[in-house]
This record gives sequence, C-alpha cells and structure tokens, in this order.
Amino acid sequence: MSAFVESLGLRPWDTGELSMARALENVGLVELGLMNHSVKHTNFSLGITLLG
Repeated sequence: MSAFVESLGLRPWDTGELSMARALENVGLVELGLMNHSVKHTNFSLGITLLG
C-alpha cells in the first residue's frame, strides 16, 4: 500500500491500528465540512500530536 501512496507523490504515514480508521475518517469529514461551509477563510489545518 505504501508503494501506491508514494506513486502519487505523497508520503505514507503509519497511523496505528485499524481502530484508528474511524477517527481519521471523521477528521477528514470535518475538514471537508469546514472548507465547504467557510465563506472566505479556507486557510486552516488540523493538528495531530504523536505520543511516543
């Protein structure tokens, strides 16, 4: 799977176990919703903190 991601010019990132998929999908939906409903302010980012 990482070879496919790299072929798109992106960097693969291991986000942990499959149980994280639901949370990551929700983050994507929030980001798309913010972009869709904002009037002039589309310059934002969602931060992720890695605990190790």
